[in-house]
Amino acid sequence: MIRIHFLNVGQGDCCIIEFLDTQRVTMVDINRDNKIDKESSKEILKSLNENLYYCYDLLGRDVTKEMLAEKGYNVILQDPLDYLKKNNIGNIFRFISSHPHMDHLSGISKLKEEIGFTNIWVVKNKYEQDLSKLTECQKHDWDFYKQIRDTTKNSINGTWIVRPEEGHQEHYYMEDGIQILSPNATLKEGGDSNANKLSYVLLITHKEKKILLTGDAEQETWEYLLNNYTKELKNIDILKAAHHGRDSGYYQPAVKHMAPKYTIVSVGKKPETDASNKYRQYSEKVWSTRWKGNIVFKIDDYGVIDSYAQYER
Repeated sequence: MIRIHFLNVGQGDCCIIEFLDTQRVTMVDINRDNKIDKESSKEILKSLNENLYYCYDLLGRDVTKEMLAEKGYNVILQDPLDYLKKNNIGNIFRFISSHPHMDHLSGISKLKEEIGFTNIWVVKNKYEQDLSKLTECQKHDWDFYKQIRDTTKNSINGTWIVRPEEGHQEHYYMEDGIQILSPNATLKEGGDSNANKLSYVLLITHKEKKILLTGDAEQETWEYLLNNYTKELKNIDILKAAHHGRDSGYYQPAVKHMAPKYTIVSVGKKPETDASNKYRQYSEKVWSTRWKGNIVFKIDDYGVIDSYAQYER
């Protein structure tokens, strides 16, 4: 049996997979920079009432939070560390960094310090952050990531560093039904300026049910996958929409081919290029963490899928 947790971390990604048969926990990405910013609040208010925008009271105080609650929006952003502790999920076997954008990395150093992980997956790259745009905590996270990324050692402070790419096959992840579809040397070209090209795309299969985790993969990756993994991508059960459900991560021929039963959009602020309605043409259910909160799936050993959403909307 496996459980997959898509956490409501706002404008970022965090997915936890419990492989209960092997007693291994995998965490893909983390984001603790979890606050509903002004633009997100404004967008949510607008979606709840087309005439209601970002609000102040008569004294000029920001009452957006109160207005959100008044309109029935009570979705609370999730701190991944709190979630792990509350649900007694520890002993993380592998942390997978899908690619080096901060909305997928914020909190990694604190995760290592408070929870820990045995292995970390980091693709070799030379991508650099604009440090002037990072908070002090994010700078610490970036320094931690760079230390892992740039080392020539196999381990640091008891954490094993692995860099599997497409075509690699090792028993420790094959036993968990994980297949690496991307990246490879060709797809990584240009990744130093566009980190989305570095994204891991992972296919997890359990009792013939398929989960596809896509990072921030864009069209070039999707074209490659559709040409080289036609059979594997047919009839996906759970799809994590690439690039937070934006048009840049949506590739119509691939989505049509996959025909996912569930599409999960991990997002805080609905982007102007939101592709949710496009996904709905081919997916039975399209769920967004900004409305559903944390979303959990369980696939039992008979291949039956159960789902749970923190908020029913």
